[in-house]
Amino acid sequence: MEYIKSPPPDRHTRVPQLKLPAGACDTHFHIFGPQARFPLAPKRRLEVEDCTLDDLIAMHDALGVTRGLIVQSFQHGFSYEYLLHALMLHPKRFKACMIAAPDITDGELEILSKAGVVGARYAFKSSPQINSSLQARCIEHGIESHYLLHGEQEIQAWRDQILTTKGRFVIEHMGYPNVDLGLNDASYRFVLECLETDRCWVKLSPRCTNQSVLPFSDVLPFVHDLVKRSPKRLLWGTDWPHPNYFNPMPNDADLLDLMLDWAGDERVRNDILIHNPAELLGFE
Repeated sequence: MEYIKSPPPDRHTRVPQLKLPAGACDTHFHIFGPQARFPLAPKRRLEVEDCTLDDLIAMHDALGVTRGLIVQSFQHGFSYEYLLHALMLHPKRFKACMIAAPDITDGELEILSKAGVVGARYAFKSSPQINSSLQARCIEHGIESHYLLHGEQEIQAWRDQILTTKGRFVIEHMGYPNVDLGLNDASYRFVLECLETDRCWVKLSPRCTNQSVLPFSDVLPFVHDLVKRSPKRLLWGTDWPHPNYFNPMPNDADLLDLMLDWAGDERVRNDILIHNPAELLGFE
């Protein structure tokens, strides 16, 4: 099977201008490998070089990040052994968001929940139908819903299920609004509708940009509007090692420093980086 080769991250993380306080949390990143031990799914889209837990911790240490939510990539299929390994090695440092297999047992869900799995991902491109029974079982084990959506068509297909999600839920990558349409974009209006439930958290992200290099200024109006409206419901993540990213690879220190413009008020920034993820993800 032929895979699309995903470029590697910038492995020389610079020291950021933003000095992070203790407890700062990266809520969106992936780890891959070592693939000799934790192989990726045979039926996957990307060829990804090893970006291991040790590599991730080195990047976080350079940034000053002390907590994180490991997000299972779709390149792993339904394999979660590598997640358990990371969570067992660093139980106070990491939580995880998994992809639940349709036939996952309650025993497995209990093991994963106790290990620190707090979220389950649902992506339209991966599975156009949400398995309501599976989702309910995850929620019963304290594993909340995280949604990855691209565009108005996908949102319309899932809108009712998302808005009636039991308990708290997360929208990844700001719901991928069409930045060319501005704040009236239908995808962005849906994100605001989700926030109005007071049960939704949104991950700030430059992934919806149409620009190939930093500072990704076309996403700034959306970020500023979210920061103004719902500072207590926002999260931040690097998306390291940036799979599916084929423009010039940014340095993760520069991505962190975007927060100086995205949330200029230090108290708001600390909510986004520390207090909001601690509340949602259950860090001490």
